[in-house]
Amino acid sequence: MTGLSALNGRNGRNGRNGRNGRNGRNGRNGRDGIFFAGGETDGQVSAALMSTFEGITRQWDVTRHRPRTAAATANLPALSPDLAAFERHEAFFRNHIIDYNLDHLFAPLVLNAPAHVVLRESGACAAIYTLPLPQGTNGTTPFREVLNTYLQGQMRFVKSAAALRDERFDEIHVQQTDTLSFFGALMSLDDNRTPWTLMLLDAILRFGTYIEMPVKLHLTAARPNEMSGFVQPIIQPPSHASFPSGHSVEAFAVATVLHALSEDAALAGSTAYSAQSAFATPAAPTENSLLMRLAARIAENRTVAGVHFPADSFAGAGMGMAIGEYLVNALSGGSHTGAYTLQTTNIAALDFNYDTIGFTGADKPFNHTPASVAVDATVVSPLLKDIWVRARAECASLIFDMAFGPDPSWSVPVQWQPNRG
Repeated sequence: MTGLSALNGRNGRNGRNGRNGRNGRNGRNGRDGIFFAGGETDGQVSAALMSTFEGITRQWDVTRHRPRTAAATANLPALSPDLAAFERHEAFFRNHIIDYNLDHLFAPLVLNAPAHVVLRESGACAAIYTLPLPQGTNGTTPFREVLNTYLQGQMRFVKSAAALRDERFDEIHVQQTDTLSFFGALMSLDDNRTPWTLMLLDAILRFGTYIEMPVKLHLTAARPNEMSGFVQPIIQPPSHASFPSGHSVEAFAVATVLHALSEDAALAGSTAYSAQSAFATPAAPTENSLLMRLAARIAENRTVAGVHFPADSFAGAGMGMAIGEYLVNALSGGSHTGAYTLQTTNIAALDFNYDTIGFTGADKPFNHTPASVAVDATVVSPLLKDIWVRARAECASLIFDMAFGPDPSWSVPVQWQPNRG
C-alpha cells in the first residue's frame, strides 16, 4: 500500500458523489439538499453535524426552549387564487415564479468601483446595504490592485485558520454544496412538515447566488491560494472571485429569515424586525443565537479551507443580513426595514467569527440603522406573502412545550411522529 493510498482511508467521502446531482451548487435547485432533516443521511453529513454541534453549542440550558410565536395562535387564511394555482405547477416552474417575485423586490445593483457597491430595495431605490471599497493612498492605483492588497493583509488569519482543517474537514466538504442540512438540524426542517419554509429558503439561496455573482465579477478579487502557494486549500477553490463570500451571504440570509420565522412574537406593523435580535447578549450561547452562530461557522469554514479571507465573510454577512431583514419586513407586512454599511477600514484588522460580528463600538464591522428604510408594499407579491404566512405557521408548529406536549390552544395542527428508534 502506497503512502497515497492512505488518503482512501477518509473513506466513504467518495460517497458524496452519490448525493444525486449535488455536484455543484446548482444542486440547490432541487430538493436534494436536505439529507438530514426528515430524510436519509450519510456518514460524512453526520460527522459534520457532530463537529458543528460541538463548535456552536458551548453550553446547553435544558430548562429553556423556544418561545411560541404569534403565528402559532393565528388561523391560516384560505389559499388565495394565486397560491392555489401556484401549487398545481411543477417544482421547476414554481422556482421560476418565486425567483421572479423575489427579484422584483430589489432594484438593480449599483456597481460603482472604486467607490462602493450598493444593494437597494425596488420601491424608492433606497440603499439597504452599502459596501464601501478600500481606497488606495494616491488615487491612481487600479482599484482591483488596491482590493487585492487589502485582502493580502489578512493572510495571517488564513494561516492561523489552517490549524482547524482536520477538525472541520467534514463540515467544509459537505458545506461546499449543502448548508441546509445544518440549519435543518437546528430547526427540524422536513419536506413533509415544513415544505413552504424549505421552498422559501431554497429561493433565498438561489437569490443569494444571483445577487452576489455580479458583485464578484465586478470586483474580481483574488482568492488566498492565488496570492500564495503556502495556502494549499483543502477543497478546489471556485473559479469565481473571492469578495464577497457567497457562502456568507446565503448563510446569514437564511439564518436571519429562520430566526424571524421561529423566534419573534410579532413582525408586522410599525415595529421593524432587526437581525440584531438574533444575536445573544451576553456572548454565551443561547438557543436564540444558534442560527447566527451556525451562519458564522459556515462562513468561517471557508477561511479554514483556504478559499476565503475573513473580509470576504464580513462583506457577505452584511449583505445576507440586509437581504434577510428586508425580506422579513416586506413579507410580514412591515412598514420599514434597516440599512447596513460595511465598515471596510475596521474589518481589515479583524478575524471573522461570531464574536467579532458587532454593531457597536469604535471597531464595529457594521453600521446598522434599524427601521430607516420604508418598505413599499406595492412591490411585494401577494404570492410571497402567502408563502410567508404558511412558513411562519410551519415553524410555529415545530415548537413544543417540553413539559406537556403541544398546547391545545394552538390552531396549527402538530403531527406527532413515531419514534424512529
